[in-house]
Amino acid sequence: MEYEKEGHGLRIYKEDTPQYYLYRDMHRNQTLEYVIKKKQQYSELNNCKMSVKKALSMMDEFIDPSDPDLDVENSIHAYQTAERIRKKYPNDKEFQIIGLIHDLGKVLFSFNEPNWAVVGDTYVLGCRFPESIVYYNTLKENSDFEKYKEKSIYEKGCGLDNLNISFGHDEYLYQVLTQNKNHKITERGKSIIRYHSFYPWHTGGDYKEYMNYSDEKKLIYVLDFNQFDLYSKEDDTEISDTIKEYYSKLLDEYFPEELQW
Repeated sequence: MEYEKEGHGLRIYKEDTPQYYLYRDMHRNQTLEYVIKKKQQYSELNNCKMSVKKALSMMDEFIDPSDPDLDVENSIHAYQTAERIRKKYPNDKEFQIIGLIHDLGKVLFSFNEPNWAVVGDTYVLGCRFPESIVYYNTLKENSDFEKYKEKSIYEKGCGLDNLNISFGHDEYLYQVLTQNKNHKITERGKSIIRYHSFYPWHTGGDYKEYMNYSDEKKLIYVLDFNQFDLYSKEDDTEISDTIKEYYSKLLDEYFPEELQW
């Protein structure tokens, strides 16, 4: 069976693949209790202190096992996403930087987190699971599947920021950027990072009942970003030393000091 979640030959999820087993494990283990625990654990940012450039270099060692469309180092995807943004928005330096750093939360792999707690589409715990979630059927193995099927713990219009979304690189990097104040990333950039893997929302059309006024802007930002993130996977742009030097200078501008991770 194939689950095509996007089109254009991308995001086609098949059974009996590495992606299937990763999502199965995610859906078994990411309960509401687990997510709250992980958010509390990583909100302390007591893992290490390092530069964003160092975190980017760590992406040379990581290939996203949840993605059926990529089998290259995450650093290549980072530069290609940024370059696609630069072509359309040559003067929007922050947007370019967001393209470059959006996946840096995947440094979680270096803290011995399992892949299902690092990568993959995110979804909400504490309410009904919508069928737009990749490999929806495996969610039946989640102990919360029946618990919140009829009654949500959230009020309508509560806002996305009040939802407990499955833990991974999005939420982690968002916390890093929110708690560190020595950088120039704005709320727009942080929102894109926090919700870029939230496909059941921004692409599936679910969870709209929980949105508030500010979330309408977030949806616009994320949908604009998604076209560069998703379709960079079809990009064969060579990442030259000149391109890397351009982004090295931007990183110095936006992140002049090390961050606490």
